[in-house]
Amino acid sequence: MDLFEGAEGGDDSIISSLKDNGKRVICYFSAGTREDWRPDATEFSEDAVIANGEMADWPGEVWLDINNEAVLNENIKPIMEARLDLAQSAGCDAVEPDNVDGYINTDETKGIITYDDQLNYNKWLANAAHSRGLSIGLKNDVDQLNELVNDFDFAVNEQCYAYGNECVSYEDTFLKNNKAVFVQEYYEDGSEGEISQQEFESNACSYFLDVGISALWKEGFNLDGENVLSCSE
Repeated sequence: MDLFEGAEGGDDSIISSLKDNGKRVICYFSAGTREDWRPDATEFSEDAVIANGEMADWPGEVWLDINNEAVLNENIKPIMEARLDLAQSAGCDAVEPDNVDGYINTDETKGIITYDDQLNYNKWLANAAHSRGLSIGLKNDVDQLNELVNDFDFAVNEQCYAYGNECVSYEDTFLKNNKAVFVQEYYEDGSEGEISQQEFESNACSYFLDVGISALWKEGFNLDGENVLSCSE
């Protein structure tokens, strides 16, 4: 559930409705980019974003400069704390901060964000969430699973099976520690990083079921809840 959209309406919000129906709600927000359509977008200072650090596939979204310690502490973290406060007050059970692997997206982040920058920021996010009584999931960031498994409560991954089955990295980290792993695979036109419905049902699902990963497959990238499949026993 998108944090901002789900929290609209206060007591009459989508999050409140889901909670009233006994659902546990994981709230999404981007912790690594500025999205120009968000209500708090203007609160980011000019130097909080990486110059020419736009995301190629998402117009209006720019990477945050978490390498700049001053702006990180004085501007970026307070905005993220306010988002976590919103998640807490809106009734979210957990949060899913996205774009927490900017250090590997060097084409867009210009190599400014280091491995340690990301590790420290992600640990801070986990502590900030836990201090508010929120669970938190680690989104992607496969290369830092070993160092972050003790800080995060569950993991979320997009397309790890399609990318050479990177999902195996979760076996000795989150799964070994009895922490849930949720995977989403997509298919649109057969591009790199996509698997077909047949591949998902015939091959991927047997792996997911064997290791205990909860996985979905979706036709298209629109988050509309349509054309979604899960692995059946």
